[in-house]
Amino acid sequence: MRKKIALIFGGRSLEHDVSIITAMQVLAKIDKKKYHVEPIYMKDGDFFVGWVDKLDVFKDFDPTKHKKAFLLKGDFYVLRKRGVIKKIFKPDVALIACHGGEGEDGKLQAMLDINGIPYTSPDTLQSAVCMDKEFSKRVFENMLLSILPYETVKREEYFEDKDKIVFMLESFLAYPLIVKPARLGSSIGISVANGREELKDALDLACKFDDKIVVEHKLDDFVEVNCAAYCDGTNIVVGKTEQPLTANDFLTFADKYEQGGKMSGHVRVSPANIGSLNLIVKAMTERIYRDLDMNGIIRVDYLVDVERNKVYVNEVNTVPGSLAFYLFDVDFKTLLSDVVEASIARKIKRKSATTFKTNILANFKGGNKLKK
Repeated sequence: MRKKIALIFGGRSLEHDVSIITAMQVLAKIDKKKYHVEPIYMKDGDFFVGWVDKLDVFKDFDPTKHKKAFLLKGDFYVLRKRGVIKKIFKPDVALIACHGGEGEDGKLQAMLDINGIPYTSPDTLQSAVCMDKEFSKRVFENMLLSILPYETVKREEYFEDKDKIVFMLESFLAYPLIVKPARLGSSIGISVANGREELKDALDLACKFDDKIVVEHKLDDFVEVNCAAYCDGTNIVVGKTEQPLTANDFLTFADKYEQGGKMSGHVRVSPANIGSLNLIVKAMTERIYRDLDMNGIIRVDYLVDVERNKVYVNEVNTVPGSLAFYLFDVDFKTLLSDVVEASIARKIKRKSATTFKTNILANFKGGNKLKK
């Protein structure tokens, strides 16, 4: 019997459209002889099912043409006439194809945990930490991994006194600086500042997308390198390194996604042109996956200073675009099967008791006092 997969994508995120593309790629490649897949589209806080398996549907999405779904005790339901709900689907696993927002920051993962559904991404805690660039940097520091000098700015404090915040940043960090919304991906809202006025402009831009901003020193001469990993149920599989090429100061949204609508091979070099440092990048990726107890497919992004032989961890993408399938030697169909099966097995292996019998309530006598 085929296992049932809830393919969840979309969500309230600036990377919403990228998520749709990833989901369509999964639908095209997943082994339909092994799995029955039900696409579950997240839009404005709701789940939608029915006819959400074609790209054209989302170019001008009309929610009235689709069924609104609900998740209750591990089952998906739809609302029928006269307020009657009907169970349509009990997934064996959720395949998460969300990028950013509630689908990657741990909120969806927590909902699935409550419903007892295994899923193909890191757990709630890891998802939340890796989504926040400040918190993840603190974790990397504690792991004794190299990161670039940085400071954090709160939007409210910045708008209260812009000059004060800029002076603080200039006191601790040297130009050039790179300014990033703390909890976004795909290079949205990121810009480079080479002086005070550019820094204010960069902060103004980043504050449109997040209320917490990370400002870090930007290397003058560096190579961006990505490396992905997943667990096949037994071993951590580390993919090839890649070096995205760009004429800009950093890899932009257009570099990533506006090259024919996909990660285009002609703007990427694999393996990365960093010599023996490729081995360090791959070893660091495996360590991050293992030590942070990851699940599913992750991609770690690095900044490499070849001249000084330094590798800096930039960020971890817990649900990377296209699930980073292009970084692995295994074909996409096999990759998806490996991740799905490993996620189901992980859930079974980690099942623990959720109740503990006590006499506390029997000894409780009104108010806030216990019997003595």
